[in-house]
Amino acid sequence: MEMEGIQYRMDKHYLMEYQKLKREQALLLRRIKTLQAKDVPIVAGKVKASLRDFPYTEHRVSVQMHEPVEADRINRMIKIYKERQKKVEQQMLEIETFIDGIEDAEMRQIFELRFIEGQKQEQIAEVMHLERSSVSRKISAYFQLSHNSQKSML
Repeated sequence: MEMEGIQYRMDKHYLMEYQKLKREQALLLRRIKTLQAKDVPIVAGKVKASLRDFPYTEHRVSVQMHEPVEADRINRMIKIYKERQKKVEQQMLEIETFIDGIEDAEMRQIFELRFIEGQKQEQIAEVMHLERSSVSRKISAYFQLSHNSQKSML
């Protein structure tokens, strides 16, 4: 897994970030909507214009516009939040892709329930008709196997 030139090894801690990323995604969406709904004061301003007909002389026209400093601040914050949203979505996609790539159906389901849906091991055990300790052992064994296979590739 590589993100912006930094190498990440997909591990349990990285997968556990999925639920945090979902919360952050919702938070960012709320912040963007709040900023978009914010009432920016309307101020009078003057702009340059020209006559529609020849000789097209330049003159100033009074206009009503959003207060430029506040409007610019809001637009900058929206841009920052949207950039963070993209990063969060990318991390979530990496995790989903990793889990989707697990070949064993039972392991894939366990990982989806645990890391994507955020269920506790007891809940997973009940859904999968397993012992709770089996869920824990299967997850640990998968990471151990994955870690050992990465070492052997080096």
